[in-house]
Amino acid sequence: MKFISKFSKLLSVAGHPLWMPVLGCLFYFYAIPNYIDQEIITAKLLAVCILTIFLPIVFLFMAKNLNLIGDYELSDVKERRFFLMFFILLVLILLNTVLDVYNYRTLFYFFSGILFSGIIALLFSMFRIKISLHALGISGLVSFVIGLSLSFQVPMILTTSLLLVFLGLVSSSRLYDKAHTLAEISLGILAGIVPQVYFFSYWV
Repeated sequence: MKFISKFSKLLSVAGHPLWMPVLGCLFYFYAIPNYIDQEIITAKLLAVCILTIFLPIVFLFMAKNLNLIGDYELSDVKERRFFLMFFILLVLILLNTVLDVYNYRTLFYFFSGILFSGIIALLFSMFRIKISLHALGISGLVSFVIGLSLSFQVPMILTTSLLLVFLGLVSSSRLYDKAHTLAEISLGILAGIVPQVYFFSYWV
């Protein structure tokens, strides 16, 4: 039981939604053919890491020290609103300063999907519904990888299958830890998939 509990915690960390935007960028830059200079790729990845990982983590630490949140997992649905609003702001900054639609069309719409997923999660939180951000992040990434495969005609069946298995494992760990109900995980999956699929028409 102790091993299962530790493994479940490890899955929750590995499947944290903050990793998903950077993973999407890595798939775009390295899993499909492109002619972008390596220095530009490094700069873009660094900017994405700062805006979607580093600053949100700093925000969580500051919020915890100021007693704005009770724990780093944002167990209280009310506490999620501050974080989600901050993350939405960071994605807007990213779209306006780092990934323009003309030079990085695919990533622009990937992050547009992330933006709308964040807004959906925020709206649910307003009604005191705590959808699974883990399920949201991974399902959004799976949708993006499928879009990449279709758009660039690159077979990514194994990658997609592994991501789907990972989604199942992380979702199960969230249920095991009693962090979410099945309904909250299902809503999270839908909130991750629908915006990405909607933007397929703009780039796929």
